[in-house]
Formats: sequence, C-alpha cells, structure tokens
Amino acid sequence: MSPARLALRAVTRGNPRSLLAVFLIAASLCVLDLFAGHVASERARMEYQAVIGERLGHLAIVRANTSGGARAATMFAPEEALRVIRLAEASPGVALVVPQMSVEGIASTGERSALFFGEGIVATPDQADSARQLPGKLHPDTPNGIAVSSGQARSLGLAPGSSVTLTGTTLDARARALDAQVVDIYSNGGLPEAGRRPLLLPFAMAQTLQGTERTERIVVYLSDPQQAEERRLSLTAALHAAGIPAIVKSWQEQSAAYATERSASDIAFDSIAGMVFAVIAATMAATVSMNVLERRHEVGTLRALGMRSSGVFVLFVTEALWMALAAVAISLVGSSLIAWIINRVALSYAAAPGIGSAPMLVELDFYRMGMGVLTVLAVAMLAALVPAFKAARSAIAPALAA
Repeated sequence: MSPARLALRAVTRGNPRSLLAVFLIAASLCVLDLFAGHVASERARMEYQAVIGERLGHLAIVRANTSGGARAATMFAPEEALRVIRLAEASPGVALVVPQMSVEGIASTGERSALFFGEGIVATPDQADSARQLPGKLHPDTPNGIAVSSGQARSLGLAPGSSVTLTGTTLDARARALDAQVVDIYSNGGLPEAGRRPLLLPFAMAQTLQGTERTERIVVYLSDPQQAEERRLSLTAALHAAGIPAIVKSWQEQSAAYATERSASDIAFDSIAGMVFAVIAATMAATVSMNVLERRHEVGTLRALGMRSSGVFVLFVTEALWMALAAVAISLVGSSLIAWIINRVALSYAAAPGIGSAPMLVELDFYRMGMGVLTVLAVAMLAALVPAFKAARSAIAPALAA
C-alpha cells in the first residue's frame, strides 16, 4: 500500500488526538476567515462612503497644472470641460459624468453661523443607479436651492424652505455672499456625519462663489467598479490623445481616510494571521510528533516489510497534509455558516422597528481565504518535516521491540 493511502487511512481511523488537531486548526481558520470578511466589509463601507457619500466618484478627472500658476491653472476652462465631459461620456463602462466644484466659507441664518464645506454639483436625473444612490437632491427649478446634511441643518437650525446666506472667497481673494434656500435635508445613511462635503449647491452657484467659469474636476461613475483601473488607463490614454492636459485619479487616491484605514486594517489582519498560523504550526508539530512516538511499532513493522525510510517520511508528511485538508474543508463550511447566521441576525435587527442603523454585515473574502488555504497547507507540511524525518531515521529493531 502506498504511503499516501496509509496516511489517509490513519487520518480516517479517528484517532482522538488527530481529530482534536483537525478541529483546532479548523477553528483557527474560521477566526481568520471571519476577520478577513470583516476587513472586506470595512473596505466596502469605505468605498461606498467615498464614492457615494462624499461624491468622489469612482474616478475624477482633474487638470494638470502645466503652467505652475495659481489655482485657476488647475481648473478646466469651459471649452476644455465640455470636451472632457463628452469624451468621458463616450467611453465604455461609464454610467454617469458630472462636473463638480469645491467651495467653503461661512453659512449664516442671521441667528446662527457655521463654517461650511460644500460641493457644487449639477442636478442629475435618477435614471442611473449611481444617481439614485447619491445623497442630497437639488431642484432644477430653484437656481439658489441647496441640500444640507442633517448634522449641518441641526447646527444652523435649518428646515426645508429656510433661507441662509453663504459667504465664500473668490479665486482672487475677494469675499462674495449669496442668498440660498434649503430645498433638501438629507441623511448620510449611517455614514459618519463629518462627511467631506455636507452642503450641496448648484454648480453655477458654486462657480459664482468662486468668481470663475472654470470647472475644478469631472467626476465619473462606472457601471462596473471592478474595472476601475482599466477604465482609468483608457480614459488617461484618450485624454492624452485628445491633447487635454489632465490626470485621472481613483477614489482611493482622493480619499484621505482610505490610506490610513487600509494600513491599520492590513496590520491588524497580518497580526491575526501570524497568531493563527503559529497556533496551527504548533498544533501540527505536536500532533505529528506524538503520532510518531505512539506508532513506533507500526513504523518498525512497515520498515521490516520493505518500506524505505523515504516512504515513512512521506507517510507522516502526507498525514499532516490530509489533516490540514480536512481542517480546511470544515473551516470553509463553518465560516460560511457563521457568516450566514450573522448576516441573517443583522438583517433581522435592521428590519426591527426603532433600530437606527443596521450592524455591519460579514462578507467572505475568497481571495484571502484561498491564500489562507495555501498557507495552511504549507505550514502543515513544514511543521511535519522534523517529526517525519526523525521517524524515517529511526532504527528498525528498537521500534519492533517497543
């Protein structure tokens, strides 16, 4: 009988020590899989917050500052902006293209005042999925209508129909005040209230506050976010071919919080993964060592019947791999079941009355899970090398006398 079949027979024989090792490794892998799912959920939340909540879009086209001059040099002239918009709309995979202008200043109701950070946008139709998800709606028939987040509305005491004065600074450092009317108070949908642009105003109004007819950036929403890098490269090539000095940025490059949060989550995952693999290595090494010690007579008998020392080595290494594969199979089933239960409970809480926001659902990061499976197999094999080598080097006579 081959060493691989003997190893499989030893694992399926139901040795309590081996079974305990399999379930301990499976439990460790479940912890790692669920933590990887938590990291994936957090990154999905960050993407939604940046792309939709902060209106950064999947891609943003900004003008390259070729002259090294003032801020106006980093904005598109009206003719350039129109060319960029038409080029982006003609690109495949693009769902929505909108110009945007960032403004800031002081909002005053006469009784209360507060700093505001605003985004000049155009009123988009709701036919596109991206447009329906965007927070805050403007009325095309109200040229001075603004949308305010619920937090900003509370701080200024605003309600739909309220009047407010917005004071900003133009590009040439002159103050300019405009009267605005609140047409919408929107919720951030459970996202942090300190969004980058809580106040939304018409694009033309933002240009007036800035004292310019230029456009700061063109925001692009994609129908398939998974192809963001491919679309970014194609847009960059098309802009360069058209002779437009522009740079295409991804939402990751625009989001200030993403890099910090991703670095922290990567460090946390690497720490958890290191501890999990250390536990798996120690468990596998101890289990194989005890199995070798307990089965000395069996090893001696196999050697006496003609099995080479290399066969004994392969026997115990393969046995460790079979145990690792059994643990992987149990962990995949367990992780999927636990994630399903958590998500069902989270959805039931979200559907219950009086619950303000739903708990974060758990996703399964199949890429990380696959890498974890390969790493566990490698760790199991490496942990079994020393005990298997000792078993292969043992003498036959003392083993038969044991």
